[in-house]
Amino acid sequence: MKKILLLLILFTCTACQDYVEINDFAIISGIIIDYKDDKYEMISELLINEEDTKVKTFQTSGKSIDECLSEISKLSNKDIFISHLKTLILTENIIKNDIDIYDYFLRSSKSKMNFDIYLIDEKNKTKIFNIYENEPSSQYIKKIMTYNNKIYSSSTPLTFIDLVYKRLEPGLDVLYPYLTIKENNNEKSIQLDNLTFFTKDKITLSTENSIYYNMLINNIEKTILNLNCEQNQYSLLTKDIKTKKEWNKTTKELTYNVNIKASVNNYECKYDLDKTKTIKKLNEISNEEIKKYIEELIQISKDNKYDFLGMKNYIYKHDKNNYDKIKLENIKTDINVNVEINSIGEMRRWIIK
Repeated sequence: MKKILLLLILFTCTACQDYVEINDFAIISGIIIDYKDDKYEMISELLINEEDTKVKTFQTSGKSIDECLSEISKLSNKDIFISHLKTLILTENIIKNDIDIYDYFLRSSKSKMNFDIYLIDEKNKTKIFNIYENEPSSQYIKKIMTYNNKIYSSSTPLTFIDLVYKRLEPGLDVLYPYLTIKENNNEKSIQLDNLTFFTKDKITLSTENSIYYNMLINNIEKTILNLNCEQNQYSLLTKDIKTKKEWNKTTKELTYNVNIKASVNNYECKYDLDKTKTIKKLNEISNEEIKKYIEELIQISKDNKYDFLGMKNYIYKHDKNNYDKIKLENIKTDINVNVEINSIGEMRRWIIK
């Protein structure tokens, strides 16, 4: 009993000397980093209330990211807190010139490294955190990526730790989600552009390319595939997509096996959709159409010698002896697509003779 009382007294008397009020922190939700004239330029979005609805932005510069953040601490009169960081936006300058933004976040004990990475045009860097009044832009960006990933799959989330992994892993290059600002009826909004990469020039994938990229890396929850049937078009709403890769050490060929379950979403073809043979025909047409799109995407990777699909990485993991012997542009590929249309919904279109 005496021991219990003693423990209670100790707990009562003990004070947390390292305790800091949340209001004493500069909670950073979003950061934009540029690099010019041998200096880092940083724009930071700070949360200033517990509901995460009010923000302040600070613009600083320095010879290091540490120095930029220290300036924010001085300007806000608060300790920097980056564990809440949601969004890190890099300008094209950072990627084109391979500027090191990684070291700080890798060695900082306060960095969780699960924040998302985006690219932006330099001309928009001072605008993007000033678009919305009632919500931090960094959190809004998180929402639009989540929505896109669930509905369209025309972009791909990229966390900081994923970025570092792809930069270090052999035979695996990075595609970057890209942000832009668009205006409609005099109202500006942040929008996701298509996936982008840099070799000598900036190259942006088309919406279709971006969707098929997500298909090949198994990053699709749901999307719409627009396909051709002779001179007309139809679209499929995907329900389930699974892609498997296989490397044949003997033939030195990489095979993609793509299985898709889908329903007809829009239909303008000249075939009677109520007939079983039409569904079979649509499955065959879909197989060929999707195969063409995938082959086009692979060719973009080969032509630019930029392995965003990680084909060489797959060879590295399954056939290290041949990894250095095979160039990306010489990799033989075989594409097998199996589409299963299991629903036509309310679609009805009679054959036109």
